[in-house]
Amino acid sequence: MKTLYTFLASTILFSFTSFSKSRLGEYYFGFGYAMADGGKGIDADGDFLNISANSPASDSADFNLYLSYGNVDYKDSSSADQSGTSWELGLDFTYHYDEYVFQNGMFRPFAGVGLSYLSEDAKVRMGDDGFTWKFLAGTEILFTDYLSMSIGGSFKGLWSDFGENDFLLDLGLSWWITDVHGVALEYNHAFDQEADFIGLKYLYSWQ
Repeated sequence: MKTLYTFLASTILFSFTSFSKSRLGEYYFGFGYAMADGGKGIDADGDFLNISANSPASDSADFNLYLSYGNVDYKDSSSADQSGTSWELGLDFTYHYDEYVFQNGMFRPFAGVGLSYLSEDAKVRMGDDGFTWKFLAGTEILFTDYLSMSIGGSFKGLWSDFGENDFLLDLGLSWWITDVHGVALEYNHAFDQEADFIGLKYLYSWQ
């Protein structure tokens, strides 16, 4: 919970000191680092490299391709120190409901689906490896022309075992320093896996 409080405090600080163009409906590339902590039945700490690319599929829909790769140190139930890798390659399709924008355009609701392949030695993100499905929804909050926040959740599971699933809280604060360069602070919490991810990402927009 300390990680969540730190993220929310940073979000409030940024919202009063910075200026956001939307991350929906934009061409951009993301490159960043994230830390992982927790894990169901294990005590894990991980370092992850995150790469993503967003491209509009239409005026009101986006594709987001992403790769996450990391090294994880963990202790299992035997209390033995172990280390391993964790990686995920996925594609999300997100529809943003621009016709339902309200509060003078401040809120932009979205919903979507996703597919990915997950492989990890330490089971930080799911209880097993394999192809995954995902349903996601939330809203983007546009504070200014250059600062926005995304609040959402996703329900994710394995294709091979629909009983293996989890709900994730997704928070993101994006600050476009210029029309081309930006930074994002991102936080994810997996409720069933009891894992927290917090990261910083550089954004490059070529539109």
